Amino acid sequence: MISYLVDAVLLIALAFTSMRVTRMHRELARLRSYQGEFSTIVQETAGAFDTVIKAAHDSTANLGRLANVLSGKIDQAHEAITALDARRSQAGRGGDAEQP
Repeated sequence: MISYLVDAVLLIALAFTSMRVTRMHRELARLRSYQGEFSTIVQETAGAFDTVIKAAHDSTANLGRLANVLSGKIDQAHEAITALDARRSQAGRGGDAEQP
């Protein structure tokens, strides 16, 4: 009689353990699928970062070229201003010499 009671308790414990193991197995399977999705997302994100880094390098190179072009244009503007100032001063001296 006592053995039936012990057998019943052990059977209930076995059933409970089996249910928990089954639930844990399902959870592990779901986590594995999430891990695959996460790995894919991480790889896509790394690719996106590579693209951003390449774009930043290209932008920096373009800004360097733009700075060089603008520097040349500024130098040309300074030369033009100097030439205009020289013409104005020559015209001013010439106009003063003609008036008594």
